[in-house]
Amino acid sequence: MAKKGSKALDTAMASIAPPLIEKLKQEIDHFTPRQRGLAEFILQNPESLAFLTITDLAKKVGVSEATVTRFCGTLGYDGFAHLCREVQETIQSELSTVGRFQLVRTMGRHSVETRSPSAFERVLSTEIDNLINLTQTIRTVDFYRCVDLMAAADRICVIGSMASSCLASYFGYMLGKIFPEVDVLHGHGGKASTVYNRLSQKSLVFLISFPRYPKVTVELGQLAVQKGAKIIGITNSPVSPVVPLATMTFLIPIGIISFVDAYAAPIAFLNALVTEFSERNPDATQQSLNLFDEYVSREGLFIKSGAKNPGKRSELPE
Repeated sequence: MAKKGSKALDTAMASIAPPLIEKLKQEIDHFTPRQRGLAEFILQNPESLAFLTITDLAKKVGVSEATVTRFCGTLGYDGFAHLCREVQETIQSELSTVGRFQLVRTMGRHSVETRSPSAFERVLSTEIDNLINLTQTIRTVDFYRCVDLMAAADRICVIGSMASSCLASYFGYMLGKIFPEVDVLHGHGGKASTVYNRLSQKSLVFLISFPRYPKVTVELGQLAVQKGAKIIGITNSPVSPVVPLATMTFLIPIGIISFVDAYAAPIAFLNALVTEFSERNPDATQQSLNLFDEYVSREGLFIKSGAKNPGKRSELPE
């Protein structure tokens, strides 16, 4: 008897990349024998495209990598990476947290059997790929335009909920060191009302949202739009619900490793925004950082090197 979790996972698998699956079913009779082999493998194992390299897929089906690339082109994709991204985005959007965990466990068992890379190696490889893709998806002109909007804003609000709340907090904290009017919101409440009332047409709001796209982020973004604030969307897909709200959007790949989101690329992008913003006006940045250092020194927020640990009890002589 199949386990309840397995049944749930099998049901979820049916929703992976429906446009791709439908296209394969419609065209399979017109494929060459090698292409048909690829199509049959994908129809039976659609989730594997989120984890296999082009070399792995070619070996499993018994074709060349060039055949895989041509096959992707026949389906209307720019290449194997484009095809995989569509599958990954579907998994991120449609599978529950438990579903993603079960999927990775299943793929992990295959990895052990075939002596594939460990979880540590897979995680690093995915994050490196995401960072490389980031350099290819972000246009420099858009990056600079975003910094221009930051420089012209009277205040900046950063919104991110659930898993993306850590990104919002990181961005808001670093930006707050050099820009006096920064608010960070993770959800509704009294603070959200106060921040909302402060927004104007000169304000800039960052909406950070990745699958499965928390509803509250969209709702707070809609309120910001009503106030006339400019919106910067930071997300992973053109079908993300924050895209229609945004003045401009940055699509940042996050791949899929497990139920744990791969956030190296978004963090690098946010780091770059703060760094460029700080370098636009070095005098103002230095003044703000001096004030920050004076505050932390006065309050003793950090433990100085060589200082005794205040939490350690001193040893009394016997």
